[in-house]
Amino acid sequence: MKEAYGKLVPETLEELCDPAKSTIVVVDMQNDLVSEEGFLAKEGDDVSGNRRIIEPLQRLLEAGRKAGIPIVYVQYTIDREWNYATPAWVYRPPQWVNRNGRRRVSLEGCFEGTWGWDVIPELQPEPGDIRVLKHHLGAFWDTNLDKILRGNGVETVVVTGTATKGCVFDTALGASANDYYTVVVNDCVTQNDQEGHELGMKVLTRRYDHPNSDELVTLWSEAKEKAAAD
Repeated sequence: MKEAYGKLVPETLEELCDPAKSTIVVVDMQNDLVSEEGFLAKEGDDVSGNRRIIEPLQRLLEAGRKAGIPIVYVQYTIDREWNYATPAWVYRPPQWVNRNGRRRVSLEGCFEGTWGWDVIPELQPEPGDIRVLKHHLGAFWDTNLDKILRGNGVETVVVTGTATKGCVFDTALGASANDYYTVVVNDCVTQNDQEGHELGMKVLTRRYDHPNSDELVTLWSEAKEKAAAD
């Protein structure tokens, strides 16, 4: 650690992502958004972009669990009566247009309790993992995520998931705004369209630390071995 302005702050990635003070947040890796049988795929989207992070994210989560890091799954959640939808939220999504020219509303998928709302099978939560339901883009807005993290002594939020310039971006922004150290994992955030992904990463990598998953897997594995030796 180093001192700056009278405060002790991390100086290395090892200090920043200390397993005792970190959490992994998995944003919106849900069937309707990522599965080839989900809502987006049926609407004509190529979801291979969202699926490309599955393997590195699996390895990251495995290493995180072994190191005792809390895992938080954030799920975009819509109720069938649209009670969560404000007029401003309804107004925004129709500006999105898919490949066949139809205006697509983001209120037609991820209905709470359905298969499409659930996390994809490849990344299913395990006992002890935490689920947080959100109704907008960022995982911190109008949810209990901040309370959960503070209750678990978390200081660093490691952000993963989809979409890079949407829900991932707003979640990273929320973590930073709530005074958490914020880390975006380079190969564990994604978006279906590459242009949008690159646009989001251009801003995220300027603001936040952005290691690859292999760096964190190695760091956390070594920390676990060191703790076992002690």
